[in-house]
Amino acid sequence: MHASVLKYFIEVAACGSVRKASERLYVAASAVNRQIHKLEDELGVELFDRMPNGLRLNPAGERLLKHAQETLHQFQVMRTELDALKGERTGHVKVAAMDSFFEELLPSAVEEFLQLFPAVTYTITSTQPMEVAQMVMAGQADVGLTFLGRLPGGVRAMNVAHLPIGIVMPPGHPLASFDTVSLKECTKYPFLRSSSHPVISAASSPEFASFWDDMEPAATCNSTPLLKRLIMGGKGISCFSKIAFIEELKRGELLWRPFELEALNGLKVGIVVPTQRVLPHVTQNFVGRMARRLTQLEAIAATL
Repeated sequence: MHASVLKYFIEVAACGSVRKASERLYVAASAVNRQIHKLEDELGVELFDRMPNGLRLNPAGERLLKHAQETLHQFQVMRTELDALKGERTGHVKVAAMDSFFEELLPSAVEEFLQLFPAVTYTITSTQPMEVAQMVMAGQADVGLTFLGRLPGGVRAMNVAHLPIGIVMPPGHPLASFDTVSLKECTKYPFLRSSSHPVISAASSPEFASFWDDMEPAATCNSTPLLKRLIMGGKGISCFSKIAFIEELKRGELLWRPFELEALNGLKVGIVVPTQRVLPHVTQNFVGRMARRLTQLEAIAATL
């Protein structure tokens, strides 16, 4: 049986749902469901009890789950041993990213990569958006994830995604009735600031930079999880891209509204890599996998 089929089966077993498994795998639910049925047809036995609230492994499924986990583990060990002979599956990946990417994209990418490249080590740094490109150019990071503005000459952006910043708020907030939100409207409510420095440069939007500098925030905190909790608790609104709040927006626990400013609505995020040096093979592989995940998150965010 193909490794990807076993991976689909293991994820469905863990989630108890084809839909939830498809979201974690970044694969269409129909494709996951098709592979599960194909697996059952090949084995001649059902693997799940179909319950009103989801799927539950039956005895045959539990036996296969044990086999699948052991098989995938041995498969990864074998791949590591073979590729180590070629020197292509070891190395060190250095990543610099703004804090929003630590909520979904980076954890998922690293977890997946650890399964495929268990010998690789990492240095992953959370930093301010405008510092990411500088770290990549200086060699402090191999790859960066950030908002894209005017980049320095030593770096280039790849796999750009339209994920602009907007206002995040709890359901029922007065700003939820607006299709777009002005900076002036934001000043009427407690604001939770993610940094004392603007998330984008004054050159990109002088109006936003002035708003950021002049406000008197209810709190300033560089931890996205803490700010998320404060927003959900009704302590204030904040300014973020959807990328940090995908799950909360899906569940309706938070709402997001775009700004009226064109400069902010056109803002993009992307993966930044150096132009003056060639990245090692394993780092290029990691970048490619992050690029695919960023494209998938962009598509999901567009529906929310």
